[in-house]
Amino acid sequence: MKWITRNHVHVDRVACPWLIHRFIDQEAEFNFITWPGQVPEATEGILFDFPDLDIPFTHHDGKCTFEVLIDHYGLRDPVLLEMAKVIHGADVVRDLDLVPESKGIELTLSGVSFLSDDDHQAIEKGFIICDSIYAGLLLRRLKLQMKGELEGKSREDAFRLLQAELKGQLPRTIKVGPMI
Repeated sequence: MKWITRNHVHVDRVACPWLIHRFIDQEAEFNFITWPGQVPEATEGILFDFPDLDIPFTHHDGKCTFEVLIDHYGLRDPVLLEMAKVIHGADVVRDLDLVPESKGIELTLSGVSFLSDDDHQAIEKGFIICDSIYAGLLLRRLKLQMKGELEGKSREDAFRLLQAELKGQLPRTIKVGPMI
């Protein structure tokens, strides 16, 4: 599928391509257009995150586009749902303080846009950040679940155990580097 959004990506327009590519369509292509501007024809691709248009994939009912996509595609991964709260706070200015991680994510993903030559490069860099957010949230859950198992282990052994468990639970579309 081809997806179209506004250029000069920010939080939602980095996180949504990540979500689409990792959980909806690994072959997705993304195009970025100047906005305001001419509205692309429906045959050109699926529009997302255009606040001025009446389209399915944009902010609705207090939800950011990332959350709207999750709902539409019926994604129920608990880590992804937790990540949606972080992305929401980072994207919706009035909700920036609802989740502590949101401020850092807004800062980081905003910076990526300005450190990139174009929007394609920005989302490529952003994918690494979004993979890391997902992995970090999963890791936090694993540490709680494995607390007893981790007690008494050396720092190195605990790291290896958590990394192996993390690797086993990550969606197949998120890759982990080689074990050290």
